[in-house]
Order: sequence, then structure tokens, then C-alpha cells
Amino acid sequence: MKIQATPDAAEVVRKAIRGEDEAFTQLVRQWEGQVFNLALRYLGNREDAQDVAQETFLSVFRSIGQLREPASFRTWLYRITLNHCRLRWRSSVPEIPLEDTGNTAGSGGPAVSIDEVLQSRSRDPLETKDLIRKGLLGLSREHRTAVILKEYLGLSLAEVADVMDCPLSTAKSRLYHGLRGMERTLLRLGARA
Repeated sequence: MKIQATPDAAEVVRKAIRGEDEAFTQLVRQWEGQVFNLALRYLGNREDAQDVAQETFLSVFRSIGQLREPASFRTWLYRITLNHCRLRWRSSVPEIPLEDTGNTAGSGGPAVSIDEVLQSRSRDPLETKDLIRKGLLGLSREHRTAVILKEYLGLSLAEVADVMDCPLSTAKSRLYHGLRGMERTLLRLGARA
């Protein structure tokens, strides 16, 4: 399943593909927040996220003429963003693999949601953001990507699979294990009273 753009959004993409500068500027304005948020959640560092956002739009500018389906722009944009995130991540932070619990996505969701873990004690918003950042950074890149796309960017599981270029069952599994990993990290860091 491909992520569909609205007819107006697709027209802006078509104009940008044809080289219309105003259309490209409009795309940047429309998508810069989502690109920055994706990079920030993935990398955990504002400066790196800003750099990735700039690198992403530079890549988009250079290669938008190669995009064949304007309706797939969002998928394409998120893939480019994730590629830049992975390059930056590889060069600066070692990946911490999530241990395999033997559970599968078909066994249901986490017994306790991340929201429930965070709400188990009242805490200040900065402390909550820091816990979430640590939880995300403790995940493998596949699990982190699935959680960010689904929980923070609001994509459906089919859209997550499309962006990650994997089967739906793999996207479900990555999301499940990512949420379980975040839950374990948050519990370990003292989110429960």
C-alpha cells in the first residue's frame, strides 16, 4: 500500500518535479516540521536533527526530478530523512541492540503502554521528554524507526511498512519489539514508582 497524497499536495509535488522554485519552497514549508521531528526523535540531538533536515531537503532538491509518483512523496521524503539519520547515527553513536524476548507481534501489544508507564508517576515535562529520548535511543534503528513513524508521526502500520520498505508483518514486529524495549528502558530508568 502506498501512502497517498491529497490532490492539491500531489499537484505541488508535480510542480516541484517540473522545477518550479515556489512549489519546492512550499514543500519545504509544509514538511520541514515533520522531517525535523523525525530526525530529532531518531537522533536525540537538536543540532544533528537540524543538520539532517537541511541535508534531507538538499537531497530532495537535487533528486526530485527522479520521483515518478507524486503521490509517494511522503514515503520518499521519510526514506531520505531516515537515510541521512542513519548516516549521522553511524558516525556518532553506537547502536544498542534490543535483546530478543522471543515474543512476536501476533502475541498482542505490550502489557503496559508507554503512556501508562510515563503516567504512573507525575513528572515534569522535561523529565518525561528525557525519558522518552533515552528509551528511543536504546532501541535498534529498525525498532526506533517503527516506533517514531507510528507513535510520533501517526502513520498507519501499512504506511510504516511502506516507508521502511518491508512486509506489514515485519513492521508490526518491529513496532511491538520497539515498544516493549522502550517499556523495559523506562521501567529500568525508574518511570514506575
